[in-house]
Amino acid sequence: MDRAIFLNAFLFSPLAAALLILIFCPKGNPVFARAAALVSGILGFALSIYIFTHYDPGGSQFQFQANANWLPALGIGYHIGIDGISAVMVLLTGILNLAAVLASFAIKDRVKEYFIFLLLVEAGVAGSFITLDLFFFIVFYELASIPMYFLIGMWGSDGQQASRKWATKKEFSALKLILYLQLGGAFILVSFFVLYFFSVKAGLPHRTFDFVELLQAHFSRIPELPKILFPILFIAFGIEAGLVPFHTWLPDGHSAAPTAVSMLLAGVLLKMGAYGMIRFACELLPSGAKLWLPLFAVIAVINILYGAYCALKQYDIKYIIAYSSVSHMGIVFLGLATQNIMGWTGALFQMFSHGIITALLFMIAGTIYEKTHTRNILQLGGLAAKMPFLAVTFVLGGLASLGLPGMSGFVAEFLTFMGTFGFERILMVLGLLGLILTALYILLAVRKIFFGADNPSLNPEDAHAWWEKIPVAALIACTLLFGILPGIITSISQNSLISVIHLMKGIG
Repeated sequence: MDRAIFLNAFLFSPLAAALLILIFCPKGNPVFARAAALVSGILGFALSIYIFTHYDPGGSQFQFQANANWLPALGIGYHIGIDGISAVMVLLTGILNLAAVLASFAIKDRVKEYFIFLLLVEAGVAGSFITLDLFFFIVFYELASIPMYFLIGMWGSDGQQASRKWATKKEFSALKLILYLQLGGAFILVSFFVLYFFSVKAGLPHRTFDFVELLQAHFSRIPELPKILFPILFIAFGIEAGLVPFHTWLPDGHSAAPTAVSMLLAGVLLKMGAYGMIRFACELLPSGAKLWLPLFAVIAVINILYGAYCALKQYDIKYIIAYSSVSHMGIVFLGLATQNIMGWTGALFQMFSHGIITALLFMIAGTIYEKTHTRNILQLGGLAAKMPFLAVTFVLGGLASLGLPGMSGFVAEFLTFMGTFGFERILMVLGLLGLILTALYILLAVRKIFFGADNPSLNPEDAHAWWEKIPVAALIACTLLFGILPGIITSISQNSLISVIHLMKGIG
């Protein structure tokens, strides 16, 4: 059997589910929409495990490929496939898509429309990680981004009203998010067209958007092109990944987003930015990467320290986790800047680990808000006695986030900072200061929320539906599994990471 069918099914199952809901779901009956989304999530999860476990790290670089001409005269085709890097992202997407569907069962208003938009986001994310055509990457990028505006603007929470007469908090946050993501998308689009038009000068027989063909181009023949284009692409993908100072859409977006949307936003959409840096900026412009990445290491450390400091000063649980994401994505940038296999393995592991951990924390934060109607940690307190399940799971998620040995966050940070030690020790020391701040804001949040003075006005019930307990337990199991057995990830991705590093160093 052609293995490409599994990758196609992984991509199109959420689109098929969205279409079924659109056509057959009665507007006043949410059961069909939930069932269709759940089936799609389970199928996508099973397919992601199959694809990940059947990827051969010693085989050809891209596997499970499907290739069909779409507009051959313009060099555009439907071309999908995975290497060891995207295989890890496929597994992460499969896990979080199912968790997000289960977290969405609490949605009561306009359920049909909600799941259609959510499934479109899931399809866009999946397509972004597996497409091997630059034109279709833009299509999937927009498919993942635009529905976010509606999900936050229609199903988000206002909390404190925005200080603008023309918009509520959720409307303003949704607009800010989409404007930033579209700005990044515009830079990506322009950069991709530059690569397309210069592909012939770089040695290809015809212009193309095909990534595999563009890998054969020698853009270093045009010396100024990589020097100019790489930082543009880095900033473009950095906007999506929460790069300081283009990160401000992220905390606002999270504060207003529904729980499942926050899980996908931090869990996989941020990773689209980091993945794009590796796949399109570093692989296609290795000479530009070699020149600019050492400078961007400084920006990475700023991300780590600034995000951690801002998280320490917040009182809203979602803002704490959002700024934590800014800090932890800085670890990804720092790992990439090292240009060595240890740092890059840590960066990819951090992308996967942070996706799991931050989705877990946002899910717990959403449940706390639903049961107490507040996210202000100063108004919370003593919840460990009232909500023991959430207390235990939040503590475990927090420990994973601060890098407790035996959990996935420790492996990611250890590998990244070991790589940084061989790259620039001063930056390693500064980055480690961010980990101290991380421990500080995580432990303070745990103390204030669960072990602080009891607030007698809060009487939440610790009753959880099955769809709330299963994904939380599963995500915790993932942090433990990959923390104890990190080779599951590193053995799959190592050869692909080495091939990119060799490109940048001019070895291959």
